[in-house]
Amino acid sequence: MSATRIEALRQALALSPDNHPLRQMLAETLQAEGQTEAALLEFECLLEAGALDGAALVAVGGLAASVGRLDLAARCLDDAVKAGMVEGVAALRASIDQKMEEQGYVRIAALPVGGGSAVSHELEPLAEITFADVGGLNDVKKVIHKVIILPYLRPDVYRRYGRRPGGGVMLFGPPGCGKTMLARATAGECKLPFVNVRIEDVLDPYIGVSERNLHDAFEAARSHAPCVLFLDELDAIGFARRKRSSSVGQTLVDQLLQELDAIGSDNRSLLVLAATNAPWDVDDALLRPGRFDRRIFVPPPDEPARREILAISTCSVHAVSLDLGRIARRTPLFSGADLKALVDQAIDAVIDEALETTAEPPLTTAHLERALNAVRPTTFEWLARAQNYIEFANEDRRYDEIAEFLRSGEAHKYRRQE
Repeated sequence: MSATRIEALRQALALSPDNHPLRQMLAETLQAEGQTEAALLEFECLLEAGALDGAALVAVGGLAASVGRLDLAARCLDDAVKAGMVEGVAALRASIDQKMEEQGYVRIAALPVGGGSAVSHELEPLAEITFADVGGLNDVKKVIHKVIILPYLRPDVYRRYGRRPGGGVMLFGPPGCGKTMLARATAGECKLPFVNVRIEDVLDPYIGVSERNLHDAFEAARSHAPCVLFLDELDAIGFARRKRSSSVGQTLVDQLLQELDAIGSDNRSLLVLAATNAPWDVDDALLRPGRFDRRIFVPPPDEPARREILAISTCSVHAVSLDLGRIARRTPLFSGADLKALVDQAIDAVIDEALETTAEPPLTTAHLERALNAVRPTTFEWLARAQNYIEFANEDRRYDEIAEFLRSGEAHKYRRQE
């Protein structure tokens, strides 16, 4: 019954993606069914839309902390404080800060110009994650290696041919497909710290504060260079000025352009990456040469990549005779996050069996197949929106990679299974 309810909510949400109460109902239903990762994906959408009140932010923060999503937990609690929620927040945030410190996170304070409270940005130490930890996406890895990693590791070769390293890379695609993980892995490949500039650390309702926060974030990264600077949700910071109905937000785009062009500063030791789920909403000026001139589509994983992701997700699980190839064939359009949610759902079923029998049953292919009844790909909605954009607004053919993916057969496989 619950699986039917979840599917009905997903179908309703596909017709009305901006219906926040409906999305919250889906998230709470997923949470009640033990699908924590899937629930957090929906809660994150609500968080981005500013649709969670103080109490909900605290609850989601606690849920995220319980599964090790410390970055998301800290973000929820910060927003809860901004919303005026105090009770129960301080103790939970102190616990999260302690865990982040134990895991090697360092909070660096960027001192604001002209007074005000300091803004914190996450500086992760030398990253342990590398491309080997990212399932699939081999073509994407090759491009990042060529345009980001090689110029850093072998600057002598580039100087010899008069090729000046520079510019940034913008990763775009459906949520949950590994854009942030790829950015962290890039830092790991270069053996550099990773500076994650989060949108909530930048945007502020008061005039001029967002621009100052963005400048402080770049200055903090420059002070720890060489490092990888990652701008998540680029469309929120650099929303296309031509699409704005007023001048509000235009100065933030101007500030970002100034930071990328290193006016009055030095960006030579910054490896700049950004990610967005809505590349068509990014200001055109940010996509010109020397800025985010390399745009890389991060698609849902193909079948071999899905098998690799499933193998990574189950490598430390007590399992027997898993036919991951079979599961990979049955999960077209599943994102990496969807596959992780699928494994978690199956593991929850194994735990239920263990509690009922006091034995230690292994995870099997049958558990994963049963979990398929409750987990559906979250990329389908994004691809539908992308399809509309390609059909009606892709005159410059900037996003032909998406059109090529839609013709590749993965979407047709999913529809046949439905």
